[in-house]
Amino acid sequence: MKKILPFLAITSLLLLSGCSAPSTDTLREQDPEGYAACIHFGGGLDAPEGIGETNMLKAAQHGSQSSTEQISEAVTTQESKTPEITDLEAFKTACEAQGFDF
Repeated sequence: MKKILPFLAITSLLLLSGCSAPSTDTLREQDPEGYAACIHFGGGLDAPEGIGETNMLKAAQHGSQSSTEQISEAVTTQESKTPEITDLEAFKTACEAQGFDF
C-alpha cells in the first residue's frame, strides 16, 4: 500500500493538470498553429462546389488568425472584412510543412 500511494498522488496531479488545458473548442476558434485552417483547406480542395467554397472561407478565416507566418501571409482581408486566400500554393505549402498531405 505504501508503494502505491506516491503513484496515486502523481497520477491524480497529472489528471488534474490535464483538466486545465484549453478545450478543443477554444483551440478550434483560436487556431494558433493553423491546423483548423489546413483541415478546412484540404476539405475545400476535394469538396463539391458549395461545400468547397464554405471550407475555403473557413480556411481563410482560421488562416488569418494563425500565428504561423506562412499561413497568415497567404491570406488577405478584403474591404468587406472577409479573409480570402490569395496564394493557394503558398497556403498549401505551409500546410504541408505542418504535416498535412494534399
